[in-house]
Amino acid sequence: MKKRVSLIVVSILLAIGLAGCGVVTVVPIGQESSFTGKEEFDSGAQSSDDWSAVVEDIKGKAADLSEALAGGGDGAAVSGSAKIIEFNTDTPKYYLLVEMDGYSGGEIRIQAGGVYSGTAVRDAQGVKGFEDFANQTEWSQYAKALNQEADTQVVAPLAIDESVAGKTVTFTGAAAESGGTVTITPVEMTIE
Repeated sequence: MKKRVSLIVVSILLAIGLAGCGVVTVVPIGQESSFTGKEEFDSGAQSSDDWSAVVEDIKGKAADLSEALAGGGDGAAVSGSAKIIEFNTDTPKYYLLVEMDGYSGGEIRIQAGGVYSGTAVRDAQGVKGFEDFANQTEWSQYAKALNQEADTQVVAPLAIDESVAGKTVTFTGAAAESGGTVTITPVEMTIE
């Protein structure tokens, strides 16, 4: 009797186990969209395609930095000219420390290579909004890719080094304030 019950239990378990088996399709990496119909998000391509429009949008609404500083200016499109005090490379986040006539607040920095931080460019532009992305991850990746465009298109061609100290920088970009320090990510910049 025990043998018969055991045989029935094993038969039932085997039937349940085999009923769950089906055909499995192995999808090669990189070809998922051909099976799902959903294209993988490419933040680099998106930011590259949008870069010219982003620059024009920020330029169109940029306030003079001195006025923006007086009004708080966080996440704002700004433009201006300032004297470069130093090119700081003490941290991975390189920046130009600048001084503006008539401003006696905290430090003003222009991101200038290495590691870029913040979402000021993404937040200052009006070309795309959060609703244009599938989720917060894509929105965040877009911000990072725009920062990379700023480095590639604006900062890298200037080949900035310590010799810029004492020169004048003219810029358009997006500013964010934190702890009394204003950090600008440039979308256009010249040094003379």
